[in-house]
Amino acid sequence: MGYRLTLREYKLNRESKNIQLKGNMPRVVYILEGTTLLRKGSSQPCRLQSNSAMYSNEPLEIYVAGVKSVILIWEFLKDSKKSCAYVSSVHNEVSKKLEAEINLDIEDEYIIRCDRVDFPLGGIAYTHTHKGPGIRYLLSGSLDVMVGGITSHMVPKQAWFETGPEHVYAVSSETCSTSFVRVMVLPYSIKGLKSIEYVLQEDKDKPKLQQYTMFVDTELFIK
Repeated sequence: MGYRLTLREYKLNRESKNIQLKGNMPRVVYILEGTTLLRKGSSQPCRLQSNSAMYSNEPLEIYVAGVKSVILIWEFLKDSKKSCAYVSSVHNEVSKKLEAEINLDIEDEYIIRCDRVDFPLGGIAYTHTHKGPGIRYLLSGSLDVMVGGITSHMVPKQAWFETGPEHVYAVSSETCSTSFVRVMVLPYSIKGLKSIEYVLQEDKDKPKLQQYTMFVDTELFIK
């Protein structure tokens, strides 16, 4: 069945109003800059600092905390739904970074995962695949990413999509630290486990120097 994963970037300042995200749909919120209060449904607000994330499948209200904030929001949508219908125009600035179609079997079980990957200088992600699709957003540095034989030079604030089965090879900047944050849809069977699989036998025993920070790894309800 067809679904879509979208990523939007929200920029808030002191004059911004609260963000109202309506509708019951899976969302991941990542705080790129600033401090933010969020309320899921009718629950009490919780505070998120920069470099932290949360998951919700309920309506969300994001409160402006009186300081500049940058927030990334991934939404998981059925093809029949449009994200823009659920976002009221009370934010300061929003930009759609990427949207990708994904196909899932509603009879299977899935998780939604949000994590951060940090590379050393000149770090290499050897040819690999993942267990499921996802959208990445570069936080710092630069990354030359080859996906399905096509190489792209990614710089901060750019996003890209990986289908999962496609072969991926990436090399990070040699002069500054490189990191990205991502949201992936994965089989439930790998909850708590790495999603990466290396393609070439000679790469499997090479040092893997990337560091991972897990924020969200929870069941995705798609029915």
